[in-house]
Amino acid sequence: MGKMDNGLTGGFRGKLGTLVGAKMNGQYIVRNAPKKGGRQPTLAQLNHRQKFRLVSKFLRPINKVIKRFFDPDTEAKSKLNVALAYHLKEAVKQVEGEYVIDLEKVVITKGILLTIFVDQVLLENKEFTITWSANPLFNRIGATDALTLILYQKSTKSLFVFENVAKRDAMEFKFQLPGSFEDTGYALWGFMLDEAGVECSSSVFLGEY
Repeated sequence: MGKMDNGLTGGFRGKLGTLVGAKMNGQYIVRNAPKKGGRQPTLAQLNHRQKFRLVSKFLRPINKVIKRFFDPDTEAKSKLNVALAYHLKEAVKQVEGEYVIDLEKVVITKGILLTIFVDQVLLENKEFTITWSANPLFNRIGATDALTLILYQKSTKSLFVFENVAKRDAMEFKFQLPGSFEDTGYALWGFMLDEAGVECSSSVFLGEY
């Protein structure tokens, strides 16, 4: 709605019909109101928006982890933006015409520490058991590095972070799911973090269960 100054003989500010009025440097300026864009989004644009919403929602619970540990060499760009771009390109697939996250290709951290060499992951009676071994080529490098786990619950599409749950030289970790959780329908990732909480390893996909 426009507002007139000094009655009908004066200028006006705001929108009046197809005109827009404004006062600049003591003078009134009138111009045509901008037309709304009439172009419909292309199929490619609609698909990109759908994938963007999917990836953004998936990563949101672990944004703090990504901000700290996704690609330590990234300086010019936001780590969140770099992670988003990666997952849009590499970790989205179509299943029966619907876009879904390709869990096996999800990357949560990128770092320089030695990764974890997992021997076995079991889920029995709502209890995860993870065992790993030290690679003899590296002897006891990073023995005090700590394991962090990321658990994805498929039924609720929720991500849970379990920080510093076991030292590298422990070789095993067990954790019990809450009683309200189902027996199946999970994905798991792990990465190592040094004692200072600064350096990390690249995340490893530990499977679906």
